[in-house]
Amino acid sequence: MTPDARPTPSLRGTPKEQDPPRTEVDDLREWKRRLSLLLDYARQMSIRKELDPLLGTVVNAAREILQAERCTVFLLDKKKNELWARVATGDHDIRVPADKGIVGQTIMERRVINIADAYADDRFNPEVDRASGFRTRSILTAPLAKMRGEVLGALQVLNKKGGPFQENDEKMFILFAEQAASALANAQLYEELQAAYKDTIFRLAAAAEFKDHDTRNHLERVSRYSRLIAAAVGMEKEWCDRLALASPMHDIGKLGVPDAVLKKPGKLDEEEWKEMHRHPNHGAEILANSDNELLQMSERIARSHHEKWDGTGYPTGLKGDAIPLEARIVAVADVFDALTSRRCYKPAFSLDNALKIIYEGSGKHFDPALVYAFKQVLDSIVQVMEKFTDRPEIPPLT
Repeated sequence: MTPDARPTPSLRGTPKEQDPPRTEVDDLREWKRRLSLLLDYARQMSIRKELDPLLGTVVNAAREILQAERCTVFLLDKKKNELWARVATGDHDIRVPADKGIVGQTIMERRVINIADAYADDRFNPEVDRASGFRTRSILTAPLAKMRGEVLGALQVLNKKGGPFQENDEKMFILFAEQAASALANAQLYEELQAAYKDTIFRLAAAAEFKDHDTRNHLERVSRYSRLIAAAVGMEKEWCDRLALASPMHDIGKLGVPDAVLKKPGKLDEEEWKEMHRHPNHGAEILANSDNELLQMSERIARSHHEKWDGTGYPTGLKGDAIPLEARIVAVADVFDALTSRRCYKPAFSLDNALKIIYEGSGKHFDPALVYAFKQVLDSIVQVMEKFTDRPEIPPLT
């Protein structure tokens, strides 16, 4: 296999039917239609930064351009040497060996495979159809390869409307697969960078939480609760995503609080409370003066997540809308998690008691609109709470 070689048409499973008679005008019109679609979808794919939305665009584009009934994107999992069907119309979470079957052959040989009659080809497994209820007639498969030769996976379309896939389909599929591979490579890089950002942020935040005997699960829960509440009040996805990354930094200022105060099992005295009340300012100072939007949001959260809607919070007594929205959201998420989690100074509260405290705090501690949003997504919040619960479990305080 030559790394820089372009996929070549075609390794056919059976002799292909002769193309129906067409005029040059017909051919030009069809190429114009397909090229117009290809350019349009190429623009759409180029602006999709996140992988899952991009995969949906790729599937829709391939079906429309190739006039196929079904499309599947197979992405290569190098660690497991498997192909993962990230998007498959009618199918979900399919995993197959990377070196087996039609898709595996496409990737290994970097060739377009065009099969006019699936059931007449030994490489086709009819059990797939029997399991799904779908009837496969024709198959066209192309490798998803970056310009420098690295294969990301494969793209497969099934059942061209009106008959088997033709030679012109193969050529167009190669062009489309190249565009899709480039966009997918960028999206995978973006996804890896986002994962790296999250890992770094959680590790930094965990340094503060470790002093307070909290856990990474606490950070995960607050992050996810905050995202759910923000989405429920209509914030844009990009803002919600940023909040999910910024919210774990809410207590970074605890790094500046003495262990004797943080780890004290009983009630704090007046001087100790004063020391504890300084941690929002400590956190804001750690995060201050950044040009990065994520760190700017983190600073606002760290400084103001202990402010209260009625103005009785700390460190500056901000009231109502003067408290940044992101800090108001994290306040609800953090208090709910503190109530339902064991701390060195208390056992976990039951869910009913925790909810009672949250609801009674509406208009006092919390923004009423956010408490309402919290109620709207309560089922999802409880799912997060159960999924990321700390072990061992402590009997709730009734």
